[in-house]
Amino acid sequence: MLVVLTALVLVRTFNHNLFTRDASDAVAASGNNTIALAELNSLQANYTIVELDDNSGKFEQSISIPYALILEKTNRMKLESLEGSIYLFSESIETSAQAWVILNQLGFDNVFILSNEQEPEALKYKFQPDTSVGPEF
Repeated sequence: MLVVLTALVLVRTFNHNLFTRDASDAVAASGNNTIALAELNSLQANYTIVELDDNSGKFEQSISIPYALILEKTNRMKLESLEGSIYLFSESIETSAQAWVILNQLGFDNVFILSNEQEPEALKYKFQPDTSVGPEF
């Protein structure tokens, strides 16, 4: 029984698909993880765009890794070999966000979401509670 438990612990310890970061770290990192497509030309640092859609080829400085295959060993090795920042792009912002969470939890740093929107994820409206319906006295 002890040998079986030891083997299970070792398998779990050396599993490369386990999440390595705490959820609170991911929330803290998610604050500034999105950049608008219009701001891409102003970047001076070294970066690579990872296109997550099947119909890739929109950007010059990019590689194509379909979202469904992002955890394959060869694709993870490609991502680990990249220098500079990684910008995830998909026509669906939800797909980019899901890929960002996965890569962040696997320990990738300098990963950002490239958004089609001018002001991605910006809270533009002042909160005002609905006062038209209230408790009756």
